[in-house]
Amino acid sequence: MEKNNFANKLAKLALLTAKSNKDRHNAIQNFFLINDSTTIATEIPVYLTNDDIKYYKKRNFNLNIGGYETPITGHIDILQIRNGLIHILDYKPDAHRKEIQEQAIQQLTIYALALASRTKLDLASLKCAFFDENNYFEFFPLHAVYKKQKHTH
Repeated sequence: MEKNNFANKLAKLALLTAKSNKDRHNAIQNFFLINDSTTIATEIPVYLTNDDIKYYKKRNFNLNIGGYETPITGHIDILQIRNGLIHILDYKPDAHRKEIQEQAIQQLTIYALALASRTKLDLASLKCAFFDENNYFEFFPLHAVYKKQKHTH
């Protein structure tokens, strides 16, 4: 779901402090840590193992992870706690572009699965979002991976 929120305003301000394009992520992460009380950590390493993937597949999760070698590794840009949920945020320049959105949903879903696996948190307690200074898209990773069962009578 697309919306505009406080993350966009913070990103705009943070980008003013970035000296170059390669400094954008670091500037945004530091700015959120300092200026946003819901941000609890940045640049959090996560990994998803082959055993994790088997575990989720046994529970009928639809995992779109073809082409990846395990362990799948990455870094969560920003971790927040808001409204009783843990939010995984990723800064994506040009977040409005369709190909960026598809890649971001896949990437953040993997990060959510990895975080849930390592912390033993329920995937339902996680929410993902990607954003730039103008756009904010959020989704529940559980909805991205859960296969609805067909009921037979």
